[in-house]
Amino acid sequence: MYYIENVETGKKALLINNAPALLPLAGLLAGTGFAVDVANDPGTGLRRLEAGAYDIAVVMENDGLESWEFCRKIRELTAVPLIVVNARASPDACARAINAGADYCLRKPFGPGEFIARVNSLLQRASTRQALTIGA
Repeated sequence: MYYIENVETGKKALLINNAPALLPLAGLLAGTGFAVDVANDPGTGLRRLEAGAYDIAVVMENDGLESWEFCRKIRELTAVPLIVVNARASPDACARAINAGADYCLRKPFGPGEFIARVNSLLQRASTRQALTIGA
């Protein structure tokens, strides 16, 4: 497991899957004020989500991980904003992940600006939902 600490904002992100492509994403998140945990496998990711309070989770789909099945398991535990990064660039795989609970599926290739914009958009929506729930 990797951990990048940045306590400026108090935001925490969990990146799930030990793919080398996740490390630049971890750096991007840390650079925008996140404390970042990287779980090496889906089981560890689920345990961390169950035990900790994360502001966002990012799952890297690869040949050994069907993101749609994993998204369903995540949704059984938490409503954390969830992005799936689809390395295979399959529209069908993205549709399955979204239907199973992902908030967004980001297909490769994508730029750092798009990734951070998606993260910020999901966090903004989650914050609005939480404010509405608390104030209801």
